[in-house]
Amino acid sequence: MAARNLRRARRVPLALLLAVMGGLALPTFVSCGGRMSSRLTAQKSNRVTLVPQRATDFEGSLEKIKRNIMEGEVGKRGEVYVASQLFLLLCILIGTVPLISSSLYFLAGPLSMAVGGGMIVASVYQLQGDLSPWIVKPAGSTLRTDGIYEYVRHPIYGGLVLLCLGIAVVTNSANRLILTAALYFVLDQKATVEEDNLKESDPSYGAYAEKTSGKLLPDVRELLSSE
Repeated sequence: MAARNLRRARRVPLALLLAVMGGLALPTFVSCGGRMSSRLTAQKSNRVTLVPQRATDFEGSLEKIKRNIMEGEVGKRGEVYVASQLFLLLCILIGTVPLISSSLYFLAGPLSMAVGGGMIVASVYQLQGDLSPWIVKPAGSTLRTDGIYEYVRHPIYGGLVLLCLGIAVVTNSANRLILTAALYFVLDQKATVEEDNLKESDPSYGAYAEKTSGKLLPDVRELLSSE
């Protein structure tokens, strides 16, 4: 009996101690929980306000872009370049030129071959014995300024470019098209060196070059003005 009373007496202080410790810890737990709840609420609030802020910034950017498009004087903003850029991008995406693909094929293909071949034949016929593949003027040759040379200074080179361009289009060869562009660059550089030599050997060539603006191909503006 005495032993039981002793154990009960020990339990009372232990229970009292736990109650006191629990009472002391409860406010701290409640305080921590309140702070965590406040942080979560603040984070949620920031997230909620961040989305409208981003939406507002995006709408503001759209308004600025609209103003950029509308401002400036019509006709002097480079509309031709923008339209050409958009048209070419559209053609690249769809893989063809809408509405005029067949006409463009004819102009860049068979017609280009015919014009290029005609330029070569006319030039060779007009040069006759003065024809030479080198960049120096043949001895005893005379400067041609009439016929096809009245409109273009190097019609053989231009004819070769047009002929190769037509072949590339007719055969639908991207490799030939790239090589044609390379050929144009080489012939243009060759013509430049050739003209430098001609100006040194023939003083009249400078005046002819100023009068005839077409280098490898005839100048369309010059052709229209002559008519």
